[in-house]
Amino acid sequence: MNHLRFALRQFTKAPGFTAIVELTRALGKTRTLRKCGSRCPRIGGRVVGFSLTLLSFAAVPAQACTIFVLTDANRTVFCNNEDWLNPKTRIWFVPASGGCFGCAYVGFDDGWARGGLNTEGLACDWVGGFNEEWKSGPGLLCVRGNPTERLLESCTTVGDAIAFFRKHPEPDFARAKILVADRSGASVIIGARDGKLQIEQSNQSRGFGYAYLTLNPMLAMSPQPTVTNGATILHACVQKGQYATKYSNVFNLKSGEVFLYPLSEQSNEVRFSLPVELEKGGHYYDMPNIRKQLAQTSQPLLINMRRFFLDEFPPIPEQDSNVTHHLRATIEDAMRGTMRPDDYTAELWKEISTAQREIQTDLSRYGEFVSMDLADHRTEGIRQSYRYRVELEKATLLMHYVLDEQHRIALIHSEGAERKPGADLGGD
Repeated sequence: MNHLRFALRQFTKAPGFTAIVELTRALGKTRTLRKCGSRCPRIGGRVVGFSLTLLSFAAVPAQACTIFVLTDANRTVFCNNEDWLNPKTRIWFVPASGGCFGCAYVGFDDGWARGGLNTEGLACDWVGGFNEEWKSGPGLLCVRGNPTERLLESCTTVGDAIAFFRKHPEPDFARAKILVADRSGASVIIGARDGKLQIEQSNQSRGFGYAYLTLNPMLAMSPQPTVTNGATILHACVQKGQYATKYSNVFNLKSGEVFLYPLSEQSNEVRFSLPVELEKGGHYYDMPNIRKQLAQTSQPLLINMRRFFLDEFPPIPEQDSNVTHHLRATIEDAMRGTMRPDDYTAELWKEISTAQREIQTDLSRYGEFVSMDLADHRTEGIRQSYRYRVELEKATLLMHYVLDEQHRIALIHSEGAERKPGADLGGD
């Protein structure tokens, strides 16, 4: 592809719909940086890609996504249509460890799970687009990272999920509601109303979201809780246009089967067994390429898909503090909107110079700069590869830089972001 791609994308469906500014020149083949574990585009061996992943929590103009549960005395299926702008959809599997249940997560290429299913038969997903007065009460215990992932790692029933959100704050209830269901058929919709936590429990089939005018009459017909019926309803509720449905999924909460429809088409069904996938170890699939990837060796989890990935990159001693000072200055310049061309290779500057205002705006959602610590340093031929833990007021980023022989930045890539516990990154 011999053209410059610029995309400013905002992902919704809290917790934490994510704004990503990604500028890449997709020329030639993408290869893996040796010893570094990240992927970036190369032109004749030169790293020229730029990617900055930013978590932001702004309001969407209308409800996005449709979710529902079908249940009777013996069966329960959980169904979701994921509506948004980003076509880079993924499903990933994280085995049990350290007292956490094994899980399947669905979402996008930011590694921030929008929904999922655990080995105990608990499933959840979100609908964004609400605008409620909400502020978590005092004395609650904040969790690290994505509350959806912490929920699925630790809860087995709807009752557990209710207790989880009574104990742990979730800023995104101002903008979204979550549906949680367990294998017994019990479900709960949790959100906010009039400044208070709103909890709506049920043991019947029900749902809500973008396509409620289509969904409600179909649920009123009391469809049997089968995967086929779930997929049929999802197909009828697909959104078109700007926020078109990017994928659909059905979880069988009794058997642990996952039915994925990457292009929101019933004929495009991909079936997984959660226990079987977890036996393979942590891995993921790109939904647009999933059939091809199923015939290949499993792809190991990317950094931003791992549990508490920042723990894998503790600070290490610096050998050259000048590099850290230089990179800190470039971050502070970006936050002020005063990025300097001399700090970047000409090729990278050509790609990012016109996006300074967007970069500044998105960085501002993280709050003030606090500190940065070296976490990894590698030599890549004549270039130097660095990873830093960048502490901002509301989030910690794992940033990857590649510098050329003149110490100019040839690549910037945010490999993951962890929201500070309790931080609200909501938009205006």
